[in-house]
Amino acid sequence: MREFLFKLFSMSYFDTGIQITPFSGAHIVYLILIFGSIVGGWFALRGKSVKAKEKALRLLAYALVISYLSDFFVHDFVYGGMNIDKLPFHICTVLCPLVAIAQFNKNGHKIAEPAAVLATLAPMMYLCYPASVGSGEPWCYQAVQTMFYHGVLMAWGILSIALGAVELRIEKVWKSAALLVGITLWAKLGNLALEHNWFFLEEDAFYIGLVANGIIPKWVLMIVNPVVFFLAVLAVYGVVYGVRALSRKKTVA
Repeated sequence: MREFLFKLFSMSYFDTGIQITPFSGAHIVYLILIFGSIVGGWFALRGKSVKAKEKALRLLAYALVISYLSDFFVHDFVYGGMNIDKLPFHICTVLCPLVAIAQFNKNGHKIAEPAAVLATLAPMMYLCYPASVGSGEPWCYQAVQTMFYHGVLMAWGILSIALGAVELRIEKVWKSAALLVGITLWAKLGNLALEHNWFFLEEDAFYIGLVANGIIPKWVLMIVNPVVFFLAVLAVYGVVYGVRALSRKKTVA
């Protein structure tokens, strides 16, 4: 049984040598499937009742939590032991409990707006440049689970906003800033305790050696990373407000 599980969760089934590298064929196929599913979901749900939309978002949140938690039970077969990179200190992994709180807790609406915005941005950044998806074939467990998790996370964020379950208000953008500060401090705590590189606070996200080569001091990343994310947050608000303005203009016309 154990040997079967090692084979089931192995990196390669057919020794094809195909991998998901940035902008490769496999990467593009995954992007088409993920973004296509989100667009298709929006078209399918936009005319539905509030209850149906809420049910769909709850299903996405359930899928996200199940995908994240169940993954820890197979780390031994996939990685040969615990993969601490999957602990909830990266922005994408810490969003799993935050999405669950936003979706299921009676007070979750208090963090729903920043959670939805970050759940849109963080996985989108990862999916557009999946540097740590692993060296396995595109259909192996590691690749499928990683892309599925980030795809579901992004789907929940985008559809929460697009279907009107979460309304973005620029006067509340400070919540995203506060959440980013909290995530930065949380990730730094994890890095200090476990000597890792969560939220890319020890070395740059592209691992080009900005810190290791002495180009910038490490503490700069604690400022640059949340600031870059916050600028992206402002861009999301700008897009949403722009779409609203166009919709109103079209309605008036």
